[in-house]
Amino acid sequence: MTVIRTAIEQSLIVLDRTNSSMEAVTKRIATGKKINAPKDDPVLWASAEKGRSIAEYLGAVNNSLESVAISIRGADLTMETIGKHIDQMIEAVKNFPPYPMGDTSAERAKFLQSFNGIRQMIDDLTLPPRDDLGQYIMADPGSLAEPVDMWSVVIDEEGHVRTIQKREVDTGPGGLNIPELTEGDITTTGLPGGPLDETKLNDIIANLERANETLGEKRSGLASDAAGIARAKAFNDRVAAFYTTFAENVEQADVDEAAAQVKSLELKRELALEALGSITSMHSELVGLLR
Repeated sequence: MTVIRTAIEQSLIVLDRTNSSMEAVTKRIATGKKINAPKDDPVLWASAEKGRSIAEYLGAVNNSLESVAISIRGADLTMETIGKHIDQMIEAVKNFPPYPMGDTSAERAKFLQSFNGIRQMIDDLTLPPRDDLGQYIMADPGSLAEPVDMWSVVIDEEGHVRTIQKREVDTGPGGLNIPELTEGDITTTGLPGGPLDETKLNDIIANLERANETLGEKRSGLASDAAGIARAKAFNDRVAAFYTTFAENVEQADVDEAAAQVKSLELKRELALEALGSITSMHSELVGLLR
């Protein structure tokens, strides 16, 4: 009787395990995943979760990099506008006629007002608000609450950073170095109302042309930073795609294999039920004989 009871218990254990396996395989077919929970395979589950975590982190990094890229593009467009303003200033000086002393002081005042007004427009374009990295890049450090020479931004999942350099393009000495003009700056005597000095006017044009060259150099540096950010984003996209695919492959069930397992488990369950039935029948016959 003890032997029969043990056989029944073992058959029930086999049947229970078979039913559990059948449930797991059926779930794979229904969901398309071989790992639906940590209990299915803790190691593979952890690997898949790590892959997804890295992909999500890289997505956040790229969101941050996109904000930086937008700021850099904004700074570049602003520098383009500044370049047009400098061209306007050059044209204004070139087209300013050499009025003799005492003549058309109103014209001189209009010229100076125009020149200095455009200069102020350049400075206005570089004044930073609190949250615009693009204008912080271009601003005079003296206009910032906390002077900053560079910004470090995280570019990958390992925490590597890329440094965004300042490209100061205000009209001050640290930027484009375009001084404000007075009437004395354009006369031979250095006094208001004196004859215009062609040499001084040519010096002003030369200084503006140097400012344009400086602006071009700073735009080139900005383009280099933008290219670095773009490369980092593209690399992160590839790495994130790799980890996402890895996680999906780890979790994905082989439906054909699962279907074969279902057939095998069905047969195993049938055999277990037959065995259990036979043992139970034998137990009943023995009990009848012993009465």
